[in-house]
Parts: sequence; structure tokens; C-alpha cells
Amino acid sequence: MKNLKKLFVVFIAMITAISCNDPVLPVELFPEMQYGAYARKMSQEGKYNFYDIAGSSIDMKVEYYDEAQGGNISEFKIEVEYVDVISGGAKSRPRSAFKTISSSEFVKNDDGYLSSDISLGFTQALAAVGATAADIDGGSYFRFWFTITKSDGTVFDYNNTGPNLQSSNAFAALFRLNVSIVCPSALEGTFDAVTDATAWCGEVGAQASYAWEKSGAENLYAVVGGDFSYGSYLACYNGWTGKPMGTLKVQDACGILSATGASQWAETYQFNSVSTSADKSTLTIDWVNSYNESGITSMTNWSGGNWPDLN
Repeated sequence: MKNLKKLFVVFIAMITAISCNDPVLPVELFPEMQYGAYARKMSQEGKYNFYDIAGSSIDMKVEYYDEAQGGNISEFKIEVEYVDVISGGAKSRPRSAFKTISSSEFVKNDDGYLSSDISLGFTQALAAVGATAADIDGGSYFRFWFTITKSDGTVFDYNNTGPNLQSSNAFAALFRLNVSIVCPSALEGTFDAVTDATAWCGEVGAQASYAWEKSGAENLYAVVGGDFSYGSYLACYNGWTGKPMGTLKVQDACGILSATGASQWAETYQFNSVSTSADKSTLTIDWVNSYNESGITSMTNWSGGNWPDLN
């Protein structure tokens, strides 16, 4: 406590000395200080949809901040790179030019600040890094870099701007932006299914109606009623009505289906193959579980219409 009091006294003494001996010091020094600049992200909409590259974009509104409400900024440069997280970086593409917005394109908004409406198109991002749809994967992302250059040639970017300015919601300074490539999944709905369990028990189950419902995440689906065997238990166990239940779910990872979780008896499932018929009317899953029970399930009359391309 004594030390705090001493520090407080020293602080007051310093203020008094400045106030009494050099009252114009702050006014004289201020013009000599370096003025910074940044773009503030006011809004952001959109996403990069792996299944709709041409129709995907990130649309933002930004305001430019400096000592003249953006008036001393000469350009806002945008660069982009592709960051591969699916193949261990093997498909990554280096940072390349995306677009540069010159001050002549800035527009004064209602708050008196110069501003821009910026669209980061998915197609344009691919072209910028020299890639095509075949070169990228859902789950990876594009990283955009933003650089401001002032009229005097001073440059402000991610590397020379403090983290507080970039991370603060109040400032929302735009120097770097990651845009993930998402794969919207919409497989919920009802369908008819029949399972050929000949390889397991020599039986083919009766056709019945089933349904998938989203469970726990955007791309996870539980079988309503818990029959992950799609009727094969009933056929192979002489009419027994037991069902796998548990935490079993179908996972859709950008069109690649797999089984996750376990049954109430701790069985885990594996999809050996998944395919969609040429006319998209039938989804076929060849599966086996850790008890060596297996089947080939054909799913038709999906309430969603035609099945998407699934593997």
C-alpha cells in the first residue's frame, strides 16, 4: 500500500510539472506523432459453399479510419492464399494478389467516413491462387490479407499492427480474414430401405420406412428409432425386435458418408462403400460392424427428392 501511495504521488508530481512548466507541450507534440490507419469491418455476410462455388461470396462493408476519416489513405490491397488442412498442406497455394481498391473508389458513408463495399467471390479466390475446384477440399480455407497504404507511403498491415486493434470488437480492424470452405449437409428426411444380409445370415430384410434426423451437428444424422441395421436384425435374428440404438450416427463430410458412435452393445460400424445410382433415386450403403454383422442397404423414395452424389 505504501508503494502504491508513493507511485501515485510521483504520478501527480509529474502531471504538475508538465502542467506548470510546459503547458503547450501536448499541443506541439501531437502533429509530430505518426498517424495510423485501418479498415473497420462493419458487416459481413455469406459463405464459401463447396457445392456452389459460382454462387458463393463473402460480402463486407468497411469504413476507413485515419486522422482524416479515411481521407489520407491511398489504397486498400487484398491478397489471398489457400490453406490445405485436409491433405497436410500438400494442396496449399501461396499468397497472391486478389484486388486493390484505390482511394478514387472510396465512397463517403452517412457517418462521414470513406468506405467500401467489398465482395470476396469464391470463383475469384480460386483464380487468384491459380486453382480449380478439383484442387481444393471442403474443410480447408482461404486466408485473406489486407494492407492499407497512406498517401505518404506509410504501410499498415497484419505484421505491424497491434493485436488489440485487430482482436477488439470495438475496433474490428480488418488485416486478416479466414474463410472456411463449408459443405452444407441436408440429408434429413424419410426413405424406404431394404437390407440384403445374405453374406451375414442368408436373409434379406423386408422393406420398411426409416428417417434420418440431424443430431448434434450440422452434418450428423441419427436413425429415428435407432435401427442402424435397417431391418437386418429382424431378419437375421428370427423376428427379434432389438435395435442397435446407442450413439450411432451417419456423418456427412462433404459428400463422404461414414458411421460414428457405437450401439448400445458397444458395436461400431464401418461403411465399406457408399454409392448413388445414376438416376439419383437409390443410395446404397455396404456396411459391417465390429460383431461381423453386415448388410447392403438400398434406400429409395427419399423425401428430399433425388439423392446427392455421395461416397
